[in-house]
This record gives sequence, C-alpha cells and structure tokens, in this order.
Amino acid sequence: MLAPRKSFTLIFSAPCLTALLFSATALAEDLVRLGKGSLSIALDPNYGGRITELRLGDKDLLELPEPGGNNFGSTFWLSPQSLWNWPPVEAHDSAPYRISEQGEHRVSLAGEYAAGARVHKTVIVNGANSARVQYRIDAEKDFPEIAAWEITRVPNRGLAFAPVTTDTVKTVRGQMAYQLEDDILWLPMAANAPLVEGKVIANGTEGWLAYAVDGLLYLKVYPKVAPGEMATGEGDIELYLSGEKPYLELEVQSAARNLLTGEVLDWTVDWLVHPIPDDIELRPGSAALLEFTRQQIELASRP
Repeated sequence: MLAPRKSFTLIFSAPCLTALLFSATALAEDLVRLGKGSLSIALDPNYGGRITELRLGDKDLLELPEPGGNNFGSTFWLSPQSLWNWPPVEAHDSAPYRISEQGEHRVSLAGEYAAGARVHKTVIVNGANSARVQYRIDAEKDFPEIAAWEITRVPNRGLAFAPVTTDTVKTVRGQMAYQLEDDILWLPMAANAPLVEGKVIANGTEGWLAYAVDGLLYLKVYPKVAPGEMATGEGDIELYLSGEKPYLELEVQSAARNLLTGEVLDWTVDWLVHPIPDDIELRPGSAALLEFTRQQIELASRP
C-alpha cells in the first residue's frame, strides 16, 4: 500500500481558492471515458492509467462503499510478487501514464520504465456488453520468470466463482470461507458482514473468473494457464478480501515465461457484463448460473 498522505491546514486567498477549484475540475475532466450502448468505462491516465469505472447503465461495478487509499479500480502489476515485494511499483500501478492513441471506443497509454519493465495498456469497448483490455510488458532487463497480473477491486457483497483444478486451491493469507463443489470454486459474501482478511489462489481450468453482484454478471475471460505455467507462489486466479475495507480483489494472471531484454509479453483479458435473469438463483452450486455464464462466454467468442 502507498504510504499515508500527510494532512496540512492551509489558508488561501480568494484568487488562490478559485485556482484550486479550477484544478480539481480539470483533474476530473482528465478522465478518459469510453462507451458503446449501455456499457461505459472510465480511466485515469494521471493515476496509473487505472480503470476507475465499469458501468452497465447506471450501475458501476467498481464503485466501493468505502474507498480508501490506493485500493480502488482496476490496476496492473508484474507477477510473481517476489519481483517487487510491497508496495506495488508506482510506475506500473499509480504514476501517470502517457496517452498514445484515443478515440470514442479505444485508448492506448503507457507508463514509464521501472523495476526493469514498462507497462502498456489498451482498452477497447467492443459492444454494449463487452470490452477488451490489452496489456504489454516491455523488458528493460532479463526476467527468468514473469507474468502479467490484472487486479480489480469490487464491492464484497456478491458471489465470485470459477472452474478450477481442485488440488491447486490454497488459502495463502488469513481466512477464506470459499466452497468447492464439482470443481467450481465459490466465494459467497454478504453485505455488511464482519471484515476478515484472506486470500485464496487457484489454477483455472476454463480461463474465466466471474462475479455476480447487484443483478449483474461481470466476467474476466483470459488465455487458459496450465498448472505448471503459473508464476511461482501465484495462481492464475486469485481472490483477496480486505480486512480493513469492504472490497474484494478479482485477480487473473497470464502464464509465466522467461523474458529477455528487449522482448515483450502481450496479454489480453476480455470483460463481459450482463444483467442476470431474475429466475436464476445466485448461490454456490447454482447450475443455472453456471449455464448462463458459459453461454455468455460462448456467445462472445463467436465471430
């Protein structure tokens, strides 16, 4: 986590106050907004090129009830975490990114080199229910092992689930009240439940991680990773619950590989967002929810 910001008491003259208000407005207007139909995405190029909003209609899947510090939105890190330990590399996570291309439905931007790598992001809104997030890592040094890692914070009052290789499921931090049923990992959460920190990692068998909340299904679809291709100490699916704020991290990773100086690692995650039919029961083990989820992935994969 970033170090806490210090607080100061300042007194401004009227002209200074006007200038400050103008600056705050300008920063808000610096958000890049993409949209098509009822789907819209906002990014902040001044804060790590971070995705700060994911809306279907008037519902924002990334809106947290108690945002705090640096833990909000969707960001990107290098994997395994042993490459940088903690906190995340600012140039990849929270420092300004430069925009190289921008349109109504697409934006490309890149950070600066740090920890031996530079991160590029391209976000494309494809349709009223789908977007694509493309990442590229440029290597400035040799990496014997490296993978791409997408981290998205969502409110912790829904149901996360994914098909997994059962023997790869591990709680690596705190406590996680997940359930395993027929090779599906389920993590149900109740609004206003006591906050308990925990993290579970796993190998996904179908290349997707889903989250159902507020009547919406949010899907991350990514290239499948074999158990032996996961970064050391990591999973290609990871779920982290904060013990301090009411949010869940939905994390997916690429296969790990060797990356030499001057080489690049390209990786893509498709985001799908759909309203869930009222007759589908949202509970662990729901066959109807699994069927609906797989149908959306199949439909999105068609030319």
